[in-house]
Amino acid sequence: MITQRVEILDQLAKNGWDALPFEEYELEWWADEIWLLVSQWSPVGSQAYLTFLVDPMLDTPRRKKGEAVWAVMASSEKPDRYRSAGDSFELSLNQGWKERLPELLEHLSDWRNKQRTEEIDGS
Repeated sequence: MITQRVEILDQLAKNGWDALPFEEYELEWWADEIWLLVSQWSPVGSQAYLTFLVDPMLDTPRRKKGEAVWAVMASSEKPDRYRSAGDSFELSLNQGWKERLPELLEHLSDWRNKQRTEEIDGS
């Protein structure tokens, strides 16, 4: 998961996002880590969340940080359950994840553009 984490951070930065640790303590069993993404591109300050999801089939009483992370979930709002409904987007971190990473970045860009449009329209 370290390779994926480093590459995701790099690509987020190249696409105008700062990734800040949002919650590190007392996370639900399904979240290894949650990042708050803050846009550095227009509209500056737009936000999204990136959650590293734990494999629900893991059968161990004590999981170590970073262990059994199978996917990341991007969402426009802080997730409050394992698989958020609505506009969330999941990217499996299994084989072929790097080829699908642009899809994640595209979704984040779409959310940012939607916020820009809402600002312009006054919505």
